[in-house]
Formats: sequence, structure tokens, C-alpha cells
Amino acid sequence: MRHKAILFVGLLGLLATMAPAQDTPPSIVDAYEALADTILSLRAAEHGFVRAMLDGHRHAAQVRYAQGNWEAAAAEIALFANEGDNAIGGVRKRLLEGGHHFNAAGEEQGIFEPGYVVVTSAAKTKLLAASAALRQAADETARAAAWADFEAVAAELLAAE
Repeated sequence: MRHKAILFVGLLGLLATMAPAQDTPPSIVDAYEALADTILSLRAAEHGFVRAMLDGHRHAAQVRYAQGNWEAAAAEIALFANEGDNAIGGVRKRLLEGGHHFNAAGEEQGIFEPGYVVVTSAAKTKLLAASAALRQAADETARAAAWADFEAVAAELLAAE
């Protein structure tokens, strides 16, 4: 009986080496690849959306500035700095609560505020300072300086890929 057991175990070992390796079916791999593509493209879409929104606020600020409406231009600069208004902030909060942190590593290092996609914490500080300076400017020289500060930061953020 012992010989039969040894023979049986040996036969099982031989069959195991002859059996094909277990693989995930290609259809499952393809489906997972498609899911990964979707997830990554959604990330790119979010980045593109935020850049487009920022570009819209920059353009609105340029129009208001050219019209001499300093308060409205400063408000658009603040919206740029905050990556949108309170409604957009609510969406960002919802994403964060769902576990989506676009710049998680940057948040951990203090580079980005939670949920921010393009505007860094340092850039936000500069942008809000430019907004305040434009609101408080008493003459064209001070307005031009505040505007130049905004344009420099905005151009750098929107040029970055």
C-alpha cells in the first residue's frame, strides 16, 4: 500500500509539472486594462478641466482689468487662487471625502492644499496677495505691479504640464 501511495504522489507531481500554469483569462486582463485606461484618463480630464477653469478666470480678470473694474478683476484673481468658487470647493470636498486626492504626495509635503490640482500653496499665497494689492491700489503704478504679480504666477501655472 505504501508503494501505491508513493506512486500516486509521484504521479500527481508529474501531472502538476505537465499542467499549464494558471493564468488570468485574457478577457479579464483586457477588462482591467480598459478600467485602468479609464481611471487614468479621468485624472487627465480633471487636470484639463481645472486648467480650463483657471484660464477662464484669468481671461475674466484680464477683461475686468482692461475695463478698469479693479474690484471685479481682483475677485477673479481670488477665484483663480482658490481653484474656483464655493460651488467648486464643494465638489472638491466631495472628491476628498470619497478618497480622491489628485496631488496626494504634494499634499503630504505641503505643496498643495487638499484637493487642489494646479495651484500650489505657495502660488495661492502670491495670488491672494496680488488680489489684495489690486483692491488696495491707489494709483496706476500699484495696480500695474499687482497685475504683473498675478500674470507672472498665472502664466507659470498654466504653462506647466
